[in-house]
Amino acid sequence: MTQAKSTRVRRARSARDQVSAAEWQLRCGLAAAHRLVAHFVFVDMTYNHISARVPGEPSHFLVKADNQFMEQVTASSLVKYNLDGKQVMDSPYKASPAAYNLHAAIMQARPDIQAAIHTHSPANLAVSAQKRGLLPITQQAMRFYDRITYYSNEVDDTTREGSDRAARALGDKWVMILENHGALVCGTTLPEAYIYHHFFELACRAQVGALAGGAELIVPAPEVCEERARKFGRVGVYDSQSRDWVAAMALVEKLYSDYRH
Repeated sequence: MTQAKSTRVRRARSARDQVSAAEWQLRCGLAAAHRLVAHFVFVDMTYNHISARVPGEPSHFLVKADNQFMEQVTASSLVKYNLDGKQVMDSPYKASPAAYNLHAAIMQARPDIQAAIHTHSPANLAVSAQKRGLLPITQQAMRFYDRITYYSNEVDDTTREGSDRAARALGDKWVMILENHGALVCGTTLPEAYIYHHFFELACRAQVGALAGGAELIVPAPEVCEERARKFGRVGVYDSQSRDWVAAMALVEKLYSDYRH
């Protein structure tokens, strides 16, 4: 029975003829973003996910299936949900409650968010367990200076109630560290969420390495951090034409061309 079910999933037909051209383009970009995160970041089995709001359908979003690693995501395997956390398009796949509840809650609370990335990497897990959070000790970290909200790990955020609480905690910020849990990075576009997540991951890795080294840290003055954040931490800057996203898509095309299936 298990083998037969697996075969049906592998042979699921393309979603391309079931959706608009704009949605298919988003599906391809979102599948690519999953491949990119898997390529650069050590993620937690099937439990990390990226969502994106469907163009022209602000109450619908796409998210990863519950039985796939990020490197297995394709445009057709992405699952479509509404902001109530209900699946709205037939598919052999489904998302996990942890995925559709969190992303539905975030997008319902924040209409300006078009994409969100939630990961548990070794680096961001380590920083999420440190009382001082992300320190502004690198250029990458200074992008997020005074732009992160911290959410205590006190309730089950896989439920809708817990996810609604997390969405309220995000407030007007775009990045949230879930204490002892991981990170949530959002954007006004999918490329923006991906690019900022990449910078955030680099900042966390650098911090873990710097603290492990044991030497006294150089922490720039607050005015330096504030200036860097104003210049390099702006929201609404990155889109599909941004050079980092263009280069990232070229990498996906070269290494993981099946993402478009």
